[in-house]
Amino acid sequence: MPKRKERAGPGAPLWCLSYGDLVTNMLVFFVMLFAFSTMNATKFQQASYSFVVALGGGMGVLPSNPTFSIPMPVPTDFIMQGPMTISQLYSNLGGVKEQIQSEYGNTSVEVVQGNSEIRIRISGDLLFIPCSAAIRPETSNILSLLAPQLQKAQKSGYEISVEGHAAYTLATCPGYEDDFAISSDRALNVLERLKSLGLDDSKMVLSAFGDNAPITTKNTPEAQAKNRRVEIVLRRSE
Repeated sequence: MPKRKERAGPGAPLWCLSYGDLVTNMLVFFVMLFAFSTMNATKFQQASYSFVVALGGGMGVLPSNPTFSIPMPVPTDFIMQGPMTISQLYSNLGGVKEQIQSEYGNTSVEVVQGNSEIRIRISGDLLFIPCSAAIRPETSNILSLLAPQLQKAQKSGYEISVEGHAAYTLATCPGYEDDFAISSDRALNVLERLKSLGLDDSKMVLSAFGDNAPITTKNTPEAQAKNRRVEIVLRRSE
């Protein structure tokens, strides 16, 4: 007598087994991620809201008018910012220059933009005691006003070079052999002052040119006064 075939009982299709394994593995994966992370509720809400704004305010398959509270303003450290461009840096320094010029005169500070650098020229006769590398107490605030923007530039990847330039009749400046010596001392004192104002000296260099890089070659008191200067040069580090 032939054997009777037994029917299998009712059950889910076989593909449900693979699907269930996949879902379980994903659940375990995200639980592990959560266990190894620290969730910042405020930043999570801010990030969620940014998606809502990007999508035009809609919430996809959710109700058309869901209740969604706008979070507090996004803190500056949450916003990803790119490196500061030469033009942005020039614009920032321009505001400081105008503030300095209004207090000390139009020829006190000049900001010059190049293709890959910015030069801040400060009058040596204004900043230093004559024939000396000592910074005048009454004008040292010029460096204090510039320091915050220079710090931002350093954090954005700029290196700072402090250049000293001189143009003296050395017979009138006892204690200095030549213009190179006084320009070196002046640049060093400016660098040390900027360091005391919070700048990173590991991203700063010092150069002394003496009278070898004049702005003008005219041999007049006004021209020589223009050549006596300190230049703070900002360049993007490679």
